[in-house]
Amino acid sequence: MYGDLDIEMIDDDITLEDYHKLPAKSAHFFMDVALKNCSKAVRNQEHPKKPTKLMTNGSLIHTTVETKNIGKYYAKIPPDINLRTKAGKLELEEFHKSIGNKIAITEDQWDMAVGCMEAAWSDKYAKPFLKAAQFERSGFATIDGVDVKARPDLDCWEHNRTLVDIKTRQKDKSDVESWLRDWWNYGIYLQAGLQMLVWEAMARPIDIVNRYYYLLVETEEPYDVNMVYLDQELMVISRDKTLDAIEKWKSWIGAGSPKGYGKPQEMVAKPWYRNQDQVI
Repeated sequence: MYGDLDIEMIDDDITLEDYHKLPAKSAHFFMDVALKNCSKAVRNQEHPKKPTKLMTNGSLIHTTVETKNIGKYYAKIPPDINLRTKAGKLELEEFHKSIGNKIAITEDQWDMAVGCMEAAWSDKYAKPFLKAAQFERSGFATIDGVDVKARPDLDCWEHNRTLVDIKTRQKDKSDVESWLRDWWNYGIYLQAGLQMLVWEAMARPIDIVNRYYYLLVETEEPYDVNMVYLDQELMVISRDKTLDAIEKWKSWIGAGSPKGYGKPQEMVAKPWYRNQDQVI
């Protein structure tokens, strides 16, 4: 399914696990293409890394915020189990058997996820988007001859012509400047760009008045929340950089998939280098 798309469609039923298995290219694939090289993008797609603790917590918070039902998907490990004893180890083993397909998490993780969920849903700016959203919709399209996929956290297009992505943040890191710096440095603009391009391919253009939003949720008490959005210029940059990454991928394929980083690249002094006593 979706192996050779040449179509534009939304799938509301596909699981996240099955979504990741599909060959269509994702935003994370194009992040590797744009920020590293195409060889790395292929390797990471073929051999995905195990989720880090931050990634695991991010998935936990996303699920809890979107469903408001943490107990349906996760089970809290009893905090009084003593793993230094044989009895404690047996108790933990029985606990895992008893929870079926649920994911076991610690009490701290449980409290964090619930705290983030309550903060997001009580925020007067975030709540209207959460109430109007269709969550985790998978979009598929063919853009410039390349099959791509996107999965925004909140599809609010029917309500106000916009998409929203939930991003977890460290404490005191949800201000606009901190987020904008990470947004640029880590290539997160490619995720926004691909989501907008896929939705536009399905005749669902993202309104330049309503823009593209991020729901930033901090993972430490008091679980501060911030709603931020891209201005028109950043929306254009996101789309253009994504199209550039798609073109880079196509060119690499056309060149026979060579190893490495491509043609020689110029090293240029950054402005801040000039303020240093030594560059190296």
